[in-house]
Amino acid sequence: MTAEKTWRARTSTGQLCQHVTICDAEVGDVVEVTGSVHTVTLHPSGGVESFEADVSDETGMVHLVWLGRRRLTGIVPSRRISARGRVAMRDGRKVIFNPEYELTIPGGE
Repeated sequence: MTAEKTWRARTSTGQLCQHVTICDAEVGDVVEVTGSVHTVTLHPSGGVESFEADVSDETGMVHLVWLGRRRLTGIVPSRRISARGRVAMRDGRKVIFNPEYELTIPGGE
C-alpha cells in the first residue's frame, strides 16, 4: 500500500510528524495516527508500571504505551484518539512509547 503522508503537525518538542494510516506507519518514523481504542491494560509489574492501549483504524493496529502511568482519563475502549510519536517494534507489533495524544470526537478529525 502506498502511503499518502502529509506533514501536518508538530510534537511538543517541535518535531514534524506525518499523519498516516496505521498500516503505513513505519518503524523509526515520527507519525500521527488516528483510530479507536480497542483495549486498555495496566501493567503494575515489578519494573516500571505502564498504561497501555491498543488502537486500530481500518488498516491495522498500534500499541500505545505510557511508561510510569497508572491511568489516563478518557482513554477507554471505543474512544477515538489521535496519537503522535516515534514508531518502534515490540514483540512483533507496532508500538509508540509515551505518545502525545488528543481524544477526538467521531467525525471531527
